[in-house]
Amino acid sequence: MRTLFITLAAGASALAVATPAAAQYYPQQQPRGYGYAQPQGYAYGYGHNYNRFGHVRAMQMRIDRLQREIHRLGQYRMISRNEHRNLQQNARQIERSLRRNARDGRGLTVREMYNTDRRIARLEQKIARDVRDGRRYGFRW
Repeated sequence: MRTLFITLAAGASALAVATPAAAQYYPQQQPRGYGYAQPQGYAYGYGHNYNRFGHVRAMQMRIDRLQREIHRLGQYRMISRNEHRNLQQNARQIERSLRRNARDGRGLTVREMYNTDRRIARLEQKIARDVRDGRRYGFRW
């Protein structure tokens, strides 16, 4: 009886050890675009003529989130009136240029996406810097 249990335990452990090895994840090879090889890390990973409206929408969502944050910071007086006005103006300029570039029917080029992404990142840094400049809730406008 003891031999039977040892044999079953050994068989079950061998099966348990062998199962994860068969279920390993192997990523699929990604297709290259238009018959030419693109370098890895190419901006946003797309070829020249792909439609990039998903990225436009993601950037628009980031800008909307920043505008809500700027409004909230101004509402709680964590930034001054001038900072609030300047940040709102920067966010609107980025939004206008994003819409103007995306509206031309081709979507955004890789360079336009990169430039817009950098402008959004700089605005995020500017917001963080303006919040840290020492102004807090007690101040009046």
